[in-house]
Amino acid sequence: MPEPRTRPPTNSLQTQPLTPSGSAPEQDGTLCPICREHAPSFVIPTPAADDEQRSGVPHRPLQEIHRQAVGDGDAQTELERFKLEMRRYAPVQKGIKGLPWRGSWLCGRCDEIVPGQFVYDEAADAIDLELACPTCGTYRERHQDALFVKQRPPAHHRQPGETYSGFPIRPILTELPRTVETLCPECSSLILGRYFVKDRAVWIEKTCPEHGYFRDKINSDVELYLRGTRSGFQDERGVFQPQVEGGSACPTDCGLCNQHHSTSCLAQIDLTNRCNLACPVCFASANQAGYVAEPDYEVVVEMLQTLRNQHPHPATAIQFTGGEPTLHPDFLRIIRQANELGFSHVQIATNGLLLADLDFAQRAAEAGLHTLYMQFDGLDDGLYQELRGRKLLERKLATIENCRRTGMKVCLVPTLVKGVNDNQVGPLLRFAAENADVISAIAYQPVAFTGRISREDLAQKRYTLGDLAHDLSAAAGADLHRDFFPLNHIAPLSRIMQTLDGKPKIRPSCHSDCAFGTYFFVTPEHELIPIPGVFDTMRLFSGLNELAARIERTRPDQRANWRDRISMLWTFLRSYRWRSADRRVNPLTFMHALRGMTNKRHGRGSAGRRTYRTLMAAGMHFMDRYNYDTERIRRCVILYSTVDGVYPFCTINGGPTYRPFIEKMLAQPIAEWRAAQADRTPTPTTAADNA
Repeated sequence: MPEPRTRPPTNSLQTQPLTPSGSAPEQDGTLCPICREHAPSFVIPTPAADDEQRSGVPHRPLQEIHRQAVGDGDAQTELERFKLEMRRYAPVQKGIKGLPWRGSWLCGRCDEIVPGQFVYDEAADAIDLELACPTCGTYRERHQDALFVKQRPPAHHRQPGETYSGFPIRPILTELPRTVETLCPECSSLILGRYFVKDRAVWIEKTCPEHGYFRDKINSDVELYLRGTRSGFQDERGVFQPQVEGGSACPTDCGLCNQHHSTSCLAQIDLTNRCNLACPVCFASANQAGYVAEPDYEVVVEMLQTLRNQHPHPATAIQFTGGEPTLHPDFLRIIRQANELGFSHVQIATNGLLLADLDFAQRAAEAGLHTLYMQFDGLDDGLYQELRGRKLLERKLATIENCRRTGMKVCLVPTLVKGVNDNQVGPLLRFAAENADVISAIAYQPVAFTGRISREDLAQKRYTLGDLAHDLSAAAGADLHRDFFPLNHIAPLSRIMQTLDGKPKIRPSCHSDCAFGTYFFVTPEHELIPIPGVFDTMRLFSGLNELAARIERTRPDQRANWRDRISMLWTFLRSYRWRSADRRVNPLTFMHALRGMTNKRHGRGSAGRRTYRTLMAAGMHFMDRYNYDTERIRRCVILYSTVDGVYPFCTINGGPTYRPFIEKMLAQPIAEWRAAQADRTPTPTTAADNA
């Protein structure tokens, strides 16, 4: 057996040419044994004693995971050793003693890569980049910083100072250039980098002491980017009882640790690593691992309960993913149990192939499946051949029709690769508008590069949220500088809705760099009306944010009374663009639409047909090691419930890429898994639901 790795294997499929030669064979969800010489290390961890919990070792029940962050000299598992290796430089954790940080940087005067170092100006309490350019001489450039300076940078007036566990919360920086704590793309070590402006775009550059210089584009439009950083509100304060205490070096202390600021907005659970496709652009590297990682029903229930136990905002929206989640032998039973545990929104990340069968779609809807987050790369079958290895459009259209028949909703999920399918942004938007009765959203996902990639390919294929905003604006006639905003812009809506019914609401308090887009009203004629063209959303959400804060401060039960409700109505009325708004939409229809967006019971079935149609079109740009920012991780709202605790999305599928370590905690060799399935005696529920 090969020696255990101290780093997860990279997914080379991610960065090989996307067009395979010939057609990929059809997959049925089974896994074939692979050569053991080329398989990942396979040592299943031994469960820990009840009094000693370790990251990388199973502990049951999962909702009782509670451990200390691994410290120097304390690592006992492969996963803990990897986490410690990531801290071998960690300049931010050393404070000012971590400076100067030397590296190579772009000289803004001559556009050459030159030596330089980040230094601390004690007199000014500021961070400067000192460049030693052979052509331009030695000079300094001041950077906005929240990592080293003593004086807290400007922030929203309601910004909290620390998490519930006492970890300092650094505000989102709103100026460029700025410092950033990031990762080396090769070794995943914590290093120091910067965001800067070049050619009206936002870039990141960094230097690893061992692996050298790296640069990547963050956003193609600096004005949109900066407006996004200034459109958010205060951060949240994390959870009351994090699973990991004593963390200080994100993302090496997952999960969920005392540094985390947010709670789950859309929680995730991997049901299996099996899949009935073999896509070159898959986060999960399904069918490549050489083992089956598939939690049984009881483990999944513990994962769900862990999410419901998060306070002060228990998770209410769950997405089952994989692999292909519909392949799990207890899939429908799990869907039903999620509803019974109190999840008001249950969806799956799926390729949709099995749901093209109407009978299966009906049983899924009856079990309580609400939404399909469905892989949908475009309206050209050639794209599926290129990106997924098969022609799939006909079956995906059948799945959408089955959702229409059964009352489920669809969120289209195209993975965008520049020069491959970014020309599908407009056609997909028009397709969604024409089918707004069943399609509620498009979540465009710029591709993340989780393996090695040449600098030329990275520059050629990187598609940013700025690119997406420009493409959506052109397709919908939307105003580029009025109609687009980050996801955290709408967080006040959750706060005010909680004052109406007293029930905790999910808070989209992610970083402004994570998600960017807009909402549209869809007319009966399938026209798109951008909501920010009807309402001044900054004025609206600022007003709701202040009103929610007042209610929370002055009402004993933190519930809105009739005076507060009148104030809410007045806030909507004064935010309406009376002079320029499309009169087909008025404040009352908007409030009715918001009710359907925030209360799923008013957005489904016959109630949904009475709700004014809305369509979200936004991008969620998940990180890889090239564009990594640890401040984004601390605010992540897409949280995985796993057998090792709750992990942010971009630690499982990008950056450190903890997925292989965590899957190994569940893994079975393929032959052993097949034997277990042959001997499996289904429960009556399973036999009925998953025949």
